[in-house]
Amino acid sequence: MDRYAAIDADFLVRFPGGFQDPDWIALARKHKSYAKAEALCQRELTRDKLDAALASGKLADATQACRQIISLATTVSTFEKIAFRNYMDFRDLNQPFVQALRDVLHDFGPDSFAAYIDTLSLARNDPKANAAKWPIVTCFLACFDPQRHVCIKPTTIKKVAARLGVDLHYQSRPNFECYRAVQDMVLDFRRHSAVAADVDNTLAQAVMYCAV
Repeated sequence: MDRYAAIDADFLVRFPGGFQDPDWIALARKHKSYAKAEALCQRELTRDKLDAALASGKLADATQACRQIISLATTVSTFEKIAFRNYMDFRDLNQPFVQALRDVLHDFGPDSFAAYIDTLSLARNDPKANAAKWPIVTCFLACFDPQRHVCIKPTTIKKVAARLGVDLHYQSRPNFECYRAVQDMVLDFRRHSAVAADVDNTLAQAVMYCAV
């Protein structure tokens, strides 16, 4: 049994019926607010809406949507939710944040990712408002395009990588190299997994997490 099939097997031991298993469905219900976060992100953080907000300077709708997305996301811990809320309370950071978010969502690449991290780090001198944390950073990306992007919870993703023999180049400060390594790992798993072959990255990661 190869490493991908082994993860599939672990998942099926726990959920013999796969995604139709009653225990899986019960678990999914506990995370139903995440689906609301995805829908909100995809509806409110479009290129056109963010461009219009930035052009007009009317950022309230965008920033409120971002607050709600983080609040709804079950991948973000309570402490991280508080840090993001405190970060957004620095009103002078709202414009650079929305600009950086617009760029990373709609012109994704190493430069926009680095600028996004730098912007989320602008309140780092306040230990209760440092929003440059992996789950916060990746929440918007994963919610906006779960076919392409991934959510990173450091402890869990490092365990998955160790099991698959993948070097993530992990650092506690979010960086593009590590993000791409996780992306590649999840997409590779989807290509080889019988269980996760036809699902998005969010569900594929859920399958992977059942193995650690």
